[in-house]
Amino acid sequence: MQKAVVIENVGKPAVVVDRPIPEPDENHLLVRVTATSCKSYTFARKVSKFEQRSVESADARSVNPVDQKTRDEGLFFKQASQVIGHELAGEVTKLGRAVDRTRFVIGDHIFAQADFVPGHIQTDTGTLQQYALVNVRFAAKVSDAGLTDEEATTIPVCAIASFIALFHSTGMGLPIPPAVHETSSVPVGLEHKAILIIGGGSNCGRFAIQFAKLVGFSKIVTIASANSFAQLKQLGATHLVDRHIGFDLIIQQVRAITGDDLIYAFDAVNTGSMQDIGLFALSNTKKGCLVTLNRPSTQDSRAAIPPQQTGRHERKMTFGFSALYPEEAAIFWETIARWVRLGAIKPLQFSTADGFDIARINSILDGYRDGQGQKVVLKL
Repeated sequence: MQKAVVIENVGKPAVVVDRPIPEPDENHLLVRVTATSCKSYTFARKVSKFEQRSVESADARSVNPVDQKTRDEGLFFKQASQVIGHELAGEVTKLGRAVDRTRFVIGDHIFAQADFVPGHIQTDTGTLQQYALVNVRFAAKVSDAGLTDEEATTIPVCAIASFIALFHSTGMGLPIPPAVHETSSVPVGLEHKAILIIGGGSNCGRFAIQFAKLVGFSKIVTIASANSFAQLKQLGATHLVDRHIGFDLIIQQVRAITGDDLIYAFDAVNTGSMQDIGLFALSNTKKGCLVTLNRPSTQDSRAAIPPQQTGRHERKMTFGFSALYPEEAAIFWETIARWVRLGAIKPLQFSTADGFDIARINSILDGYRDGQGQKVVLKL
């Protein structure tokens, strides 16, 4: 038996229960979870490979925004005792019969996204438990990335969401950047174009900036809080617009940078009428695409959409689940460790906390509900 954090009743706090340790089927790994990651609104101390490497070794678990919506709203909830958590790092302890032994062996430390498809029951693959099953297609070796388990676990959920938004057909459908980060290998056609990333200071936004740089955009325009500008420039943002200056001034500043040429916009954070920032910023004469991670609300949309843009632009919402897009996700998982080792993709800053402290876990979920937070690794 093992301990797990589960949702028993929608609208009630998450609880800790005992449940059986699962057995891997043909294409899964059994992983002793050492780290998963989440956001919290109470932590000031930041720890990462790029600031201060932790010398402690401990087990860790965590939660993500979708877990808050599962707890409070029943999003993707299928049955009682549903294990939460969508990303992990840990040690491989068993291999499914069909797993390629040249790729993973017992004792490897991997990082991975939960093998989760909306509408399916998430129990054995939920990451907030001591042992979880991992689909071999959606995992990479921690050692190949040159990270600690704690650093690696900040990558899967937010990085794959931005990757799908930029490179899958449900998003922008851009050419996937090469595995080898060489200037001569960058796909041509984007080196004189601009992309707008709204919510660049968010966890998904930070990965989107890095992917936009990797794929060759010459202008990476980012809307974020001014206090994050220095960090976002280091990640690759070329132009920054303060999100607090108001809707109209934001549009004016973006258009001053891009002129009437902007055809790519990614909104990592907004809901309702604030998603219209992306629409207003897009070109008046060229067909553009706005991709969001949140469902658009037509009721809240501004009435004064420019007539020349009505019906001109594609508006898409995409989901950051590897299991929904197995072919593209496989490319991501085959190359993400190399991108990280070469410095093209950097893990997120994070704080640490103890887990299975169920009061703390529910407090972190409350922080998501209240719209605040940063990545946290929960350690046992």
